[in-house]
Amino acid sequence: MKKTLIRASSFLLTLSLLVSLLVPAASAINYEGVESITVDATAAFLIDLDTDQVLYEQEADQQRYPASITKIMTALLTLEAVGRGELDLSTEITVDAAALADITDDSSTVYLKAGEVITVENLLYCLLVSSANEASNILAMAVAGDIPTFVEQMNQRAQELGMTGTHFANPHGLHDPDHYSTAWDIYRMTKQAMTHSTFREIVSTAYYTVPATNLSAERDLINTNALLTSTKYPGYTYSGTIGVKTGSTGQAGFCLVAAAKKSGHTLVSVVLGAENPTDSNGNVTQRKQFSESRKLLDWGFTNFSAATLLDADTYLQEIPVRFSPSSSHVVLQPTRSVKVLVPGEYDAERLELRLKLNSDVASAPITKGDVLGTVTVIYAGEEYAVVDMAAVTDVSFSPFVAFVTSVNTVLGNIYVRLLLLVALVLVVIGFIRRFQEHTKEERRAKRQQRQQEKIAFRQREAEARQADEAWAKQEKEAREARRKEDLLRRQQEAQERQAKRAQEAQERHIRREQERLEREERQRQLRAEREARQAQERQRRQEERAERERLAAERRQREEEERRAREARRQEEQARRRQEERAEREHQRRREQAERERRQRQQELDRRSQRHDPYDRRSSYYEDYDRPRRQSAPRDARRGSPSGSQRRRPDDRR
Repeated sequence: MKKTLIRASSFLLTLSLLVSLLVPAASAINYEGVESITVDATAAFLIDLDTDQVLYEQEADQQRYPASITKIMTALLTLEAVGRGELDLSTEITVDAAALADITDDSSTVYLKAGEVITVENLLYCLLVSSANEASNILAMAVAGDIPTFVEQMNQRAQELGMTGTHFANPHGLHDPDHYSTAWDIYRMTKQAMTHSTFREIVSTAYYTVPATNLSAERDLINTNALLTSTKYPGYTYSGTIGVKTGSTGQAGFCLVAAAKKSGHTLVSVVLGAENPTDSNGNVTQRKQFSESRKLLDWGFTNFSAATLLDADTYLQEIPVRFSPSSSHVVLQPTRSVKVLVPGEYDAERLELRLKLNSDVASAPITKGDVLGTVTVIYAGEEYAVVDMAAVTDVSFSPFVAFVTSVNTVLGNIYVRLLLLVALVLVVIGFIRRFQEHTKEERRAKRQQRQQEKIAFRQREAEARQADEAWAKQEKEAREARRKEDLLRRQQEAQERQAKRAQEAQERHIRREQERLEREERQRQLRAEREARQAQERQRRQEERAERERLAAERRQREEEERRAREARRQEEQARRRQEERAEREHQRRREQAERERRQRQQELDRRSQRHDPYDRRSSYYEDYDRPRRQSAPRDARRGSPSGSQRRRPDDRR
């Protein structure tokens, strides 16, 4: 019957998931002045990690298969066990063969072997960087002793975190119909995990090298998150990415929870159930889990800006105080700040603070921190928070001031004054009448009556005391009887528990003996298999060593040939440079010699023109007359100069 119910519930869950895939995705939250987007996935979610402000929500409460995102919870429980002192990051764990039982080679793995010794920290890197499924099982057994107990702890922790739409069936996320979560729950789990510095460091690591172990050489790990590194999937890196985890199965599709930090705030996106298109050859043309996450994060950082709508240090209101001798007013301020992301650029004119006081006048005494009202923070017509307003200082209380204030308040009413006057007149009249009517005889009679009443009261008091003593005695006897009955019952229960424990101990002993025999048989089988594998491994390593030595020899030979070729090219280059430098120096020397010859010829031409000048250049008359001729003298000198072919310098290479 129980198996039938489990199968039925699994079938219904699978059916609901399939139907949800056919339902159109919910639209994003609409913001004024912000262009809406649609994410090509079955579920999507964008939230500010610092304020839990939701920016985008698409089927975020619908149950989906989380795939390897499950490993965030596995890492969280491991780090919490480290925090409690049950484990240490440097603790060495020997891989149990039982942890590898459900791991296949076609799933995500780093090929850890039974009997291999590895630390908790390196297992966490294998878990979160390379998404190794066997690392999940190994850590689960290290934390809880066995995998089923660890899965129970996962579900219990999920309930503690408020993950009401989540149920785990294994620690790695391989498909199981009873293994599901929601985008909201994944964020809750991720936010808790991000509080651990070790987790943040690991999920933001693009490359990591696991040191060699007793059964393996070094392992080079590459993060599966293409927003961090383009080594596996180029073209998807996103600036500011700080994590966190990928996941994919045939039933879950392609999933990613990502976190990025820019401009002082951190956004977390969750994309579930993305489908990657392929070409005619079956090659993936686009990886939607990364491209849609980039689009979602970029939309959040581009269209929203961080704003402090309310500062906790701001004085908001001052209200009068009564019953205090030292203060007539008290100042109120909010108990916390309100920091959110607002659409577009922050505009202070769109901010509205609505104050609501508990009373218009506060009454002393008042202690610093007493809540005396609230303030509602509204921006662009949307309510973001309701914050308590508390007193900034203490206000002392004075009974005398309170009495005087109360009397003044009462006496300030004209009707109260008239009523008091009438009452005073009536009291005086009554007192006079009573004084006149009372005589000495009446007073003596009343005195005797009071004595008789006292005697009767004492008698009634003695009778009541006797009755109380009798009742107390009966109650004591009843309590003693009940105590004896309780003692007898507890003895019987202790005997029953002892007998039950003895029976359970005997059953456990029989069961452990059977398990020990089965374990020894399995160990013998595993030992035989391990020895066979070790022999094969030794043979393979010998072949690999020979191949590496051959390749190394060839590489050294190639490197020597390349070195010789580089040396020859370097010598040729040096010879060529020396030849060019000599040619350049020769060319420069020829240019300088030609320039000296040209200046000498010019000077000779100037001397000749001065020697044949028919005018006395010292006369001012001839100076104006001869200016055109002097200006044309160089042209005449050029006409008398050698031809172009004759003036060609030795270094003219045309």
